Amino acid sequence: MNTFQAIDISYLRSNRTVETILLRNPRSEKTIYVYNYEGWHFRIFESIGDVLSFFNEEFESTLSFENEKELETYLTNVDLETAFSAKANLN
Repeated sequence: MNTFQAIDISYLRSNRTVETILLRNPRSEKTIYVYNYEGWHFRIFESIGDVLSFFNEEFESTLSFENEKELETYLTNVDLETAFSAKANLN
């Protein structure tokens, strides 16, 4: 089971943010970025570069959630050692 905490929040607009999240468990830790669109759609990115590419329509996150509960369940249970390796590039 993982723990997670927001270590930074960047406000793009009042209802759109990019949160830097630190995920931890006894074996490993991972920093991820969560784009929060109006509190009802969340996308996870591995790097800030991926976030910027998303905004330039060059990259699409393969991990998205329709509500905060789904996101929290995923963050709590994801295997940090194997997750976040697949990327979907838009061409």
